[in-house]
Amino acid sequence: MSYVQAFEEIDKNKDGKISWDEFAQWIRAFSPSMTSEEIDEMFTELDVDGDRHIDIVEFAKCYAVSEKEEDDEAVLKEAFELFDTNGDGKISASEIHVVLKRLGNNKSMEECARMVRGVDADEDGYVSFEEFKTMMSSNNKALL
Repeated sequence: MSYVQAFEEIDKNKDGKISWDEFAQWIRAFSPSMTSEEIDEMFTELDVDGDRHIDIVEFAKCYAVSEKEEDDEAVLKEAFELFDTNGDGKISASEIHVVLKRLGNNKSMEECARMVRGVDADEDGYVSFEEFKTMMSSNNKALL
């Protein structure tokens, strides 16, 4: 997903900027237990000009920095954990379905099961962290 696509998905009212509420909704889709204070810290860091909105330029800078992150493994682990909602170390089709639904992406359970099958190298019905890393480093990123 490009930074433009990500920005457009978060910007629910399509006004060209991400409000605190839109940002909070997006973050809580992945981390429902995150506090408002934690979300505010993240939002404030991204809102470089302090206008209480994240515009496409501010978002792009953040996106570029995260893509060049030195510790790719840690970034991937964090992304994996967002989808591994029950913390069992593997991602099921239903976990993908729940997270995507929270993000407003209404993929069917069958589509989510197809995503899992597409990267499930050991055919156990789940996406392990190693399979997730392979998926995220390949052209399969579009699956999620």
